[in-house]
Amino acid sequence: MVNGADLAISILVFMSVTLFVLGVLMWLLTGTNPLQRRLQELDNSAGPRDESKDKKPKHMGTFLVRWIEPAAKLILPREEWQKSRVRSRLIRAGFRQDRALRVYLGAKVVAALALPLLGAAALFLTGRFLIIAEPVTIVALVLLAVAGFYLPDLYLRHRIEERQTSFREGFPDAMDMLMVCVEAGLGLDAAIQRVGDEMTQSHPILGTEMRLVSLELRAGSTREAALRSLAKRTGIDEVQALTTLLIQAEHFGTSIADALREHANGMRIERIQRAREKAAKLPVKMIFPIMLFIFPALFLVILGPAIIRIVTAFYTVS
Repeated sequence: MVNGADLAISILVFMSVTLFVLGVLMWLLTGTNPLQRRLQELDNSAGPRDESKDKKPKHMGTFLVRWIEPAAKLILPREEWQKSRVRSRLIRAGFRQDRALRVYLGAKVVAALALPLLGAAALFLTGRFLIIAEPVTIVALVLLAVAGFYLPDLYLRHRIEERQTSFREGFPDAMDMLMVCVEAGLGLDAAIQRVGDEMTQSHPILGTEMRLVSLELRAGSTREAALRSLAKRTGIDEVQALTTLLIQAEHFGTSIADALREHANGMRIERIQRAREKAAKLPVKMIFPIMLFIFPALFLVILGPAIIRIVTAFYTVS
């Protein structure tokens, strides 16, 4: 016998999933493409403006504008320091757009709602929708919601670590090139621009950051502010050390070329030490693959014929 409460909950969940799917289909079928939206905007800007039309909400837009960004308002931080902390992480991950914060927070809300709905839809498709009211299923759906809420955080952390690793790999080469440019007679600002242009092909992330420093210097920012901004965007200790070194060399009037030479030597030594550290960790990391994949095959090749001979001799004697 089916309980009335379980049947009511199952019907409500089924209706929710159905309405969600219908909403997505209506959005896909009724939305206009970007070219049509742009042509309509140009047509509206060319003709006389109607204040009553301006007050109407615009329902056209991409998936980010229509779903992700409005959902971000649910958890958008109210305090400026919280926004700046999240925005700094987004900048370190390479997301510098104005709406990156809203897209990130909206993705957390949408993922937290989408994963439980997909889990409930999977239960309906497999014909086990009656177990959705059981405590174990409810806990599983809640865990899916929590996982969806923190899934963008994991992606953001992976993106930051990937960019920092790529930056560290090319940073010693950039220091060598910067030292050569300064010793050749270029000023520090021109050397930074030249390094950014040259490193764009081999190390795109590093080249982009150096070019941003050059653009800030062209825009009128001081060298100290531009270098500190680079350290904040990357979040790497080596860049912070370089920033402090160049600022001190500029304040005390010491040779920038000598300071860059010493820093470049230290960077090369650190890169060699990181390579040796990875090589030292390799035997420990190879223990489990060897035990799971290599040793069984080796034992099979070595002990297999002996076991076959023992079994054959045992049956022959018996």
